[in-house]
Amino acid sequence: MKILLIVHGTVQGVGYRWLVKRVAFRNNVNGSVRNMKDGSVRIIAIADSSSLKIFEKEICVDIRGGPSVMHVERYEEHSEMFPECPEYEKFIIEND
Repeated sequence: MKILLIVHGTVQGVGYRWLVKRVAFRNNVNGSVRNMKDGSVRIIAIADSSSLKIFEKEICVDIRGGPSVMHVERYEEHSEMFPECPEYEKFIIEND
């Protein structure tokens, strides 16, 4: 299963992409995370549905002085919002 998450909040310049990568590794999720120009973070996550459910829960953090997720937009693979993407074999942090 593939999902696209657009994460809003205090998620740039606070180590959020590294947190997402660690959570992905722990939950056997492949894909990518990228900072967007509008201040959000885009995550493409690929795994079985139970792993994705845990992954989504764990990336919704509110860390004092660090990442703070306020809102998450979620799109499944067949949504028109879902971008073209490669078949990821691991989870990577994409450059801005």
